[in-house]
Amino acid sequence: MAEKLQTISEIRSHISALLKKAWSREEAEALASSIILEYTGMSRAAQMAFGDRHADPAAVDRIISAAGRAAEGEPLQYILGYTEFCGHRIGVEPGVLIPRPETEEMVGQIIRENPGFSGTATDLCTGSACIAIALSLAFPSATVTATENSPAALRVAARNIATTGASVTLIEADIFSPGMLYHSGSGLIVSNPPYVTESEKKAMHVNVLEHEPHEALFVPDEDPLLYYRRIAQIAGTGLTPGGTLWLEVNENLASATARLLSPDIYRQVSIIEDIRGKQRFIKAERHG
Repeated sequence: MAEKLQTISEIRSHISALLKKAWSREEAEALASSIILEYTGMSRAAQMAFGDRHADPAAVDRIISAAGRAAEGEPLQYILGYTEFCGHRIGVEPGVLIPRPETEEMVGQIIRENPGFSGTATDLCTGSACIAIALSLAFPSATVTATENSPAALRVAARNIATTGASVTLIEADIFSPGMLYHSGSGLIVSNPPYVTESEKKAMHVNVLEHEPHEALFVPDEDPLLYYRRIAQIAGTGLTPGGTLWLEVNENLASATARLLSPDIYRQVSIIEDIRGKQRFIKAERHG
């Protein structure tokens, strides 16, 4: 089939139909545009305006291959090997969680609220290191540390730190290890730990369930706040006076998560809605 497809319009029509077998019409069209852009450099507008242009045969083969993988449910970010986060290219691969728009939204708020931050920032459960990298590049005078215990994530995080030129100290550490309680000196602690309950799996798309690491996503129904309870303990000793804790949370458990943060330690705990109106973030300011 690939050798018979020559123009951008023909290619787009073919892969859109292929993708619609697994995705909604809107999602399929968006995926088709992104795949063609990746291998031809043509934006969606250019694809529409110059659909009669011919694509290089090698590019056509790559487009068809990528579309076939996406039609089987594989996330486009894994197919391409990267995603964009806060304006930076972040490498991702199977075994490492794909950064979400919600996380990008939280980091954007942190950056806007802390212009010129020059203290120490710590990202717990860093994954691909997208949060730590964005903070480091936004706050060049800051000291940024990121912790992770997954070998796959540590490998990808180290590569991302190197390729972006961010100044991040990557530490292999399990937040449940006793030593984490002695962590101290951060003016900013950020975390996006696993928070999707096992019972919520049924509402998730197959591309997530079959391809992304479950250990980075899911928590048991009987103890959904286990990561936040531990992070609250770490932040209780780790935040400097006047420091701030930021958490991405399960929208259904925001209030319960906020209650883990003692008023004896924090002068203000705020639940913040994301752009879709969901209770997605918690900001807690330590007493000065």
